Amino acid sequence: QLESHILNFVGRTAMDIKGLGEAAIHSLIEEGCITTIADLYHLADRREELIEKGIIGKEKNTDKVLTAIEASKKNEPQRLLTGLGIPGIGRTAARELMLHFGSIDALAKASEEEILAVRDMGEISARAIVQYFRDPASQKILESFRASGVNFTLENTGLVDEKLAGKTFVITGTLPSLSRKDAATLIESHGGRVAGSVSKKTDYLVAGEAAGSKLQKATALGIAILDEAGLMALVGQSDT
Repeated sequence: QLESHILNFVGRTAMDIKGLGEAAIHSLIEEGCITTIADLYHLADRREELIEKGIIGKEKNTDKVLTAIEASKKNEPQRLLTGLGIPGIGRTAARELMLHFGSIDALAKASEEEILAVRDMGEISARAIVQYFRDPASQKILESFRASGVNFTLENTGLVDEKLAGKTFVITGTLPSLSRKDAATLIESHGGRVAGSVSKKTDYLVAGEAAGSKLQKATALGIAILDEAGLMALVGQSDT
């Protein structure tokens, strides 16, 4: 369970710490270097041991991973929140929560009622958040993050305007020039929300090549389909 938790924590949708694969994480746990996700930020203190035992790799690879861990401290707090492993709190929910509360600390003090005021937040998720932050083990992990200098505060919302406010998008297939991550960032910068799956709540499907089953479902539900050019036009970045 710890191994899968750490894999999710270092993954692309959470803290995005490159170079820490399953084998390295397994070795770090086996050697007692990691007992919680917060221990990742204390690995630099064990650099010599890591190199000597080859737990992550040779010196060059170890330093590369330690540098990536150090850089991740500056990530936006929604990445940290995503990586905590709170049930139901993925990338999209974490962003909504940070836009609303502004910091991990403010969220940690929030009541279920206050959390329910956040867009698309349900009772089960709100309860899970409160339970997580009230748990002494979680509080200890958060204090360790804080002591390591991990960012808890949203400094830049990334919002350009709110042209897409209240609209939910799903992205599928390969777009001509935007990666899915870039497309999601573009949508969110204009106030839109990006979900992972198509539902009746979806307003737009942004579809590229090999769109597959999501395109079929969106079509069946009568959801508006956009290509990359259509998305750009929607946010006012059309060349035409």
